[in-house]
Amino acid sequence: MAEIHLHIGLNKTGTSSLQDFFSMNADALRAEGWCYPRAGRDTTAHHPLSKRLKPGPLANDAATREMVAALRTELAGCERAVLSSEDFHTHVPRGIERIRDALDGHEVRVVLYVREHVAYLASWYQQNVQATHLSCAFDSFCYFTRKPLFKVADAWGEVFGRDRVTVRLYDRAALHGGDIVQDFAQVIGLGGDLARFVRKPYESNPSVTGNLLFIKRVVNNFFPKAEAAGFVDEVTALSKLKKEFRGAMFVDRATVNYVTGMYEGDRAQLAARYGVVIEPREHEYVGSRAPDMDMLADDWALVMGEARRRGFAIARAADLFTLHGSPALLATTP
Repeated sequence: MAEIHLHIGLNKTGTSSLQDFFSMNADALRAEGWCYPRAGRDTTAHHPLSKRLKPGPLANDAATREMVAALRTELAGCERAVLSSEDFHTHVPRGIERIRDALDGHEVRVVLYVREHVAYLASWYQQNVQATHLSCAFDSFCYFTRKPLFKVADAWGEVFGRDRVTVRLYDRAALHGGDIVQDFAQVIGLGGDLARFVRKPYESNPSVTGNLLFIKRVVNNFFPKAEAAGFVDEVTALSKLKKEFRGAMFVDRATVNYVTGMYEGDRAQLAARYGVVIEPREHEYVGSRAPDMDMLADDWALVMGEARRRGFAIARAADLFTLHGSPALLATTP
């Protein structure tokens, strides 16, 4: 029987850094008695396992049964194991039960990281604008994606037991060593100096912000879903043009107050049930404005000029938005 630490997210809480660490060090970890199973995992994370165990046509097909069998075979030779996918946290109760059944006979402990709500939603919004066809304003996104975080933890506690669910705050001040990998290692009992393992020397999943984010948001309105999503790597490359194109997104005080009020009950429940204290944000969220109207025309020219020079597909947006020599998007409201 293996002791399995099931890392379920949330998204935008350093999940890529954790998954990179465990996948890059899988052999070294195995030598120390830790297994990061290959079965059910893509290059770095157990997204395929999570998605196949959700209720639906894939849940009981032959490929899923084969994946679960391979995972159980791999786990049979382990004393301690880690499974990680932020997709796990999106499961409904029936999906969580399927995961429990797939891991039957093992001791499972669930680890969930949560984040202050404004920072969480802003980062999630930035990722979705960059990597999908999302085109709505940030406050609309907050309304339509409302998700009390304590209910995520509760759902897993109902299946695995409340005492088997650990909830941690993703905040540098709260993380051991100010680092998600060190914190998770502490939680699961992976001891010693982590310097013995390799780490990526750069951020795994950089956030795009500022006028580049706004340009992508506008572009998303005029391209098919798959095509808009296909620009993600180009946008990431273009974010290197200006420091204002990378990092956090500015959120004004009114929107901060709106989000903070929306999640007042969630903060209270997380503190009461799991001992996780999230202080309500009292000021604007500092970052680059998206849009920054004073710089939008210049930034449009910079982005599209570089996109044309590099042969990026997103450069075709310049033809759609050019009107008498000026970007037509400048006539729109943020």
